[in-house]
Amino acid sequence: MRNLWLIAKHEYLNTVTRRGFLLLLAAVPLGIVALVGMGIFVESMSRDTTPIGYVDQAGFLDARLHATLPDAAERIQIRSFVDEEAARAALEQGQIQAYYVFPPDYLSSLQTEVYYLQDEPSGDARQDLEEFVRVNLVSSYPAEVQERLLEGPSVTVHDVASNRTFSENEIANIILPFVATFLFFFATMSSAGYMLGVVASEKENRTVEVMMTSVTPEQLIGGKTLGLLAASLSQLAAYLVVGIIGVRVAAAYVPELQQIQMPWGYLGVMALFFFPSYALITGVMVALGAAVTNMEQGQQAAGLLNLLFVLPLFILPVLFSNPGHPLIVAFTLFPTTSFLTISLRWGLGTVPWWQIGLSWALLVATATLSIWAAARVFRAGMLRYGKPLNLKAVVAAVRG
Repeated sequence: MRNLWLIAKHEYLNTVTRRGFLLLLAAVPLGIVALVGMGIFVESMSRDTTPIGYVDQAGFLDARLHATLPDAAERIQIRSFVDEEAARAALEQGQIQAYYVFPPDYLSSLQTEVYYLQDEPSGDARQDLEEFVRVNLVSSYPAEVQERLLEGPSVTVHDVASNRTFSENEIANIILPFVATFLFFFATMSSAGYMLGVVASEKENRTVEVMMTSVTPEQLIGGKTLGLLAASLSQLAAYLVVGIIGVRVAAAYVPELQQIQMPWGYLGVMALFFFPSYALITGVMVALGAAVTNMEQGQQAAGLLNLLFVLPLFILPVLFSNPGHPLIVAFTLFPTTSFLTISLRWGLGTVPWWQIGLSWALLVATATLSIWAAARVFRAGMLRYGKPLNLKAVVAAVRG
């Protein structure tokens, strides 16, 4: 056991101090910071605080009600004009960014017209005017009725099959699965690929012959797996911290982000699938590294094997149109595609609990078999210098 932990510690320190790992570790947070900064910059540049005007031919708007809106002092000023000529003159002089004309039959038709010179009114201006109009439309109702009407409907969708809810406060349930898919590739696949490189290169330069004098194949594989797993978790933890900080900073400029709630159910399910998925990938890469004679051969074969794990990305149109399609269900249950499929399905609709349970059981069984078989293939191929293991030899090694 001591040898296993020593190998894990060495592999962890060797991984996290590599230049490629550090560059990848810094690239994603810097990318998040750049995106947040760009979003804030675009938001600040696109905000036009020039007043907006209106011509009320229907006679229902009261300019004094603008002061009753929440945060009225921070809103864009709204000016009333007696006729279109006065409004057009103010527009041409740059006093307003646009003006709206409410015709005499507005209350029955709800049709209006907007006039501007070059750029249409900003989103903030349109939103402020719409709320101003709503306040006027409901001004004849009691105060509590006005407040409820101005709030508008709040719809929460309940999925009876999975006992999940979808609302505007749970937008993270839709966004996070795609972010997790992106991070899964960078963290897990890179570490698994490094495992392939370690095994293949150590076999090629015959370092493994020295190591086998003091450790068993199981200790070597287990230690390397634990070390790389710890490195991947450290990488994901860094991404998570930067992501949370980025969301909190951006929330001050994007009001929709202030309503985000952490989808703990999704995080729990993904943690449940992450570890056996990592073990499965590790087992496949170790067996591949032990079977080939050099690193180049291993990388070529790994490119084909990686397709088994990324197949859900090739059927995204089917996934978006029908998350419950039989093909999607098959990918949910298949061990190599279960992690990504469930992750993507989570934000699009229902993933029945029986599918999650059965998929996890199949994944754990396959991962266990993968590690067990990888140890046997590694034992058979570690001393075959310059001689690859063909399929027949691999099967014979697994059968013992």
